Amino acid sequence: MKKALFILMTLLVGFSVTAQKKEVKAAEKALKAGDLKTALAKIDEACKLKDNADAKTKARIYYTKAKIYTELAKNDPSYYEKAVNMYEKLIAFEKENGLKKYTPQARQELMAISQQLVQLADKAHRQKDYVTAAKYYDLYVRINPDDDGKYILAIIQSFAGEDLLKKGKEKEAREMFEKAYANYRELYDKNYTGVRTRYLLTNKETGEEIELSNEQQWKILQKDPKFINPRKEKTENKRPELIANMLYVLSKMGRDEEAYQLIQKAKAEQPNNVDLLIAEANYYQKKGDTKKFAEAMAKAVELDPQPDYAYNAAIGYLNLKDYEKARKYFNKTIQIDPNYKNAYFGLALVELAGEEELIKELDANLYNDRKYRELKAKQHEMYRRAIPYLEKYYQLDPNDKEAVRMLKLMYLELEMMDKANEMKKKLKELKAKEGAK
Repeated sequence: MKKALFILMTLLVGFSVTAQKKEVKAAEKALKAGDLKTALAKIDEACKLKDNADAKTKARIYYTKAKIYTELAKNDPSYYEKAVNMYEKLIAFEKENGLKKYTPQARQELMAISQQLVQLADKAHRQKDYVTAAKYYDLYVRINPDDDGKYILAIIQSFAGEDLLKKGKEKEAREMFEKAYANYRELYDKNYTGVRTRYLLTNKETGEEIELSNEQQWKILQKDPKFINPRKEKTENKRPELIANMLYVLSKMGRDEEAYQLIQKAKAEQPNNVDLLIAEANYYQKKGDTKKFAEAMAKAVELDPQPDYAYNAAIGYLNLKDYEKARKYFNKTIQIDPNYKNAYFGLALVELAGEEELIKELDANLYNDRKYRELKAKQHEMYRRAIPYLEKYYQLDPNDKEAVRMLKLMYLELEMMDKANEMKKKLKELKAKEGAK
């Protein structure tokens, strides 16, 4: 009985293998004829029976299925991922079983697919569909595991995460940021800089700059009289940018302490990196440490005189009631950009610092005529110092209702009636515009 059962099982296995080979041949025939629907159905039938196949037949099944997915992807790019997965599975399977028949073709197919993926990723990126661009470029990097490619992928994933966040898809956004950070972190730990050597020549006739792909080719073409000015150039170090991108992604994920630790470590490498100072300042701002925020921004503006840096330093010192430093950095802002309107408003606030206490003193001395007049004189002097800054602000932004209101009150207090009436009229116009909306 056992012998009979063994014979029956052997016959069934033999039948299965025969049926399987038949399905594979049918799939290959349909693929060649362009009947992809039939080809996919037949190869799926063969896959159901693959456990009884020998290694060579299994490899053939994997390769045929990968080819079918590749053809389907030409009309539906979503199949590229399945094609890549299947080619990778085939290559791993042949390596494990000591086979080499399909691996060379599979690698060629993957290279061809990678070019299609780059084009699809580029198209999606230009259309600002960063999620799709990240998907295709991720597949490209799987085929071409290159550090420069991985860095580009991480940048695209960062854009995709930001886009998902704007659409309210917080879970998907966080997952995308996690992927970006994992790629950034791997490159950071490998001390990635992105620096490479460019091999350049100039075409003597056209003046066109020619970049060669390698040093050997560059040396050969130097002997050609058509080319002049052979030179090597190093590309820019991307490590500072890499760290800034890592900090951006960490901030988006709310991992502030991890970001702070990275900043401190990175500052040891790059003590004068302005991006690190700005990131550090943002950390202090989140933690409510206004003093350290202002100090970090002040150092940033000394290294890179940007008006926003100077203005933020000034605001920090203004909140600390360090009015001399606030004045210094508001003036620094204007020195860098004379049309930076908020700096003029900031200077007016510096001049008006202490007015609240002065008004309390005025209220307390209503019946002390001499003291009251002294305090009023102080208030008027305060207004005279603040007005020029507010007037400049008003020139740059004549529709700011708060600035108009402040000017009106000061003009009235100083009995500058023509200007006060001008502000009254302007305030009425602004209120009318608001009501019309």
